[in-house]
Amino acid sequence: MSKEMILKLLLGLACLLMFSPATSLAEMSLDKSVIHFEPGKPNRQDVMVKNNQNTPLYIKVTPYSILNPGTDKQSREKITNPKKSGLLVSPSKLVVPPNGRKLVRILNLDPKRHQHGVYRISVEPVAGKLVGGKTGLKLLIGYELLVLAQSNNPEPKLVAKRNGTNLKLSNEGNTDIYLIQGKQCPSQSTNVEDCTLLRSGRLYPGNKWTVSLPHDKPVEYQLSVGTRYSLQSIP
Repeated sequence: MSKEMILKLLLGLACLLMFSPATSLAEMSLDKSVIHFEPGKPNRQDVMVKNNQNTPLYIKVTPYSILNPGTDKQSREKITNPKKSGLLVSPSKLVVPPNGRKLVRILNLDPKRHQHGVYRISVEPVAGKLVGGKTGLKLLIGYELLVLAQSNNPEPKLVAKRNGTNLKLSNEGNTDIYLIQGKQCPSQSTNVEDCTLLRSGRLYPGNKWTVSLPHDKPVEYQLSVGTRYSLQSIP
C-alpha cells in the first residue's frame, strides 16, 4: 500500500470519527469511569467490561499512581508493587467473549491511609492478528479509569477569595473537590440562558485556580466530595 493510499485511508477514517455515532465505533464499553473509595465503605469495587462485537476482545489492564495531581509536576508511575502503592487491580489481562462481559476488580489495600490517593487505570484492547495475511487497519478505543481513595479522616476545605472579577479558589483540605456546573448571572432576575458557565474540574489537595469572571456578581458552584454533593454560593 502506497503512502498516498494510506493518507487517504487515514483521512477517511478521521471523517468517519467526526460524523459517526460513538456507539457504532466502540468495541468495548465500561460501566464506570470514576471509582471512589471512602472511609466506612467497601474497599472493593468491580468494573464491568463489555464486548460490543462478534469476535473475542483481548484486554490489557495497567494501573498507575498519579504523583502531584493537578500541578505542573503531575506524573504517573506504573504500579509494580500493589502493597506499596495501596491499590490492587486484577486481572492484568482478560479475554471478553463475543457480546460478553468480564469484571475487573479494584481493591483499596490501604483503607486507613493518611494521604489522599489518586490513580489511573488504563483499559486497552489489544489487536489480534490479521486473518489471511491481508493488510488492514483496525480502530481500537481504550479507556482510563480515575480512582480516588480518601484518607481515613477526609476534611474538604475550599477557600474562595474575590478580587473584583477575579476569583481565586484553593483546596486547603486533604481530599479532592470536584467543582461542576459553575455559573455567574448578571443579576438575580436574569434568565438562566443569560448566565455564564465557569470553569469546571477537580481540585486536588494543594491545588489553586484563578477564574476570570464576566461580572462582579455572586458565583454558584456544585461541589462533589467523594459521592456527596452540595451547592455553594460565593458572594
